[in-house]
Amino acid sequence: MLYWIILILLILGIIALLGGTFVTIKKNKAEDARLFRRKKGRRRDEDDHDEDGYPGDDYDDEDDDPDERPRRRRSQRAAERDLDEPAPRRQKRRRQWKIIMEDIDSWQKYSFIFYETVGIGRGKDGSMYEKYLPLPTDVRVSKVHCAIVHHGDKLYLKDEDSRNGTFLNGKRIDRPIVIQKDDVIGVGETRLEIQRILRESE
Repeated sequence: MLYWIILILLILGIIALLGGTFVTIKKNKAEDARLFRRKKGRRRDEDDHDEDGYPGDDYDDEDDDPDERPRRRRSQRAAERDLDEPAPRRQKRRRQWKIIMEDIDSWQKYSFIFYETVGIGRGKDGSMYEKYLPLPTDVRVSKVHCAIVHHGDKLYLKDEDSRNGTFLNGKRIDRPIVIQKDDVIGVGETRLEIQRILRESE
């Protein structure tokens, strides 16, 4: 009988010991989990701020190479600077003009393709103009007499301080004036009829 009592007491003691051990392990696990959460929260707060205490950059440390960060910051600043700077203007393509004139008296035709100016004069050197029409036989024409000048979307006739003046359709001009088809330019004894004015299309 005594044998059974001792055996039962031993079994109860073992059960109590196992129960106590189980409860202790459970408490330790809960405490460890709580400490781990607290440490993780503190580390996140430290990572989110730089050494000066200001919020840091949001980078994922696992995927990011630390050497890559300054490069990213520089590229971001460069992109912002590019947005602030105005886009370069697209240069407008210059279009050419073509003018065909005919000497009313000699029926000689003159054709010029140019961008800006056509000079008319008695001198042989017209290097100051893009194109040049020399009239060496007309003694009443000045060395540098007048010019056809492109301005905006039109062509203008301009006197170049000639001695005997420049005429358009029989009237002396004192300022640049728009010219068009069928106009007659008078310089000295020469009369030049404008037969065609063409402009290069876009």
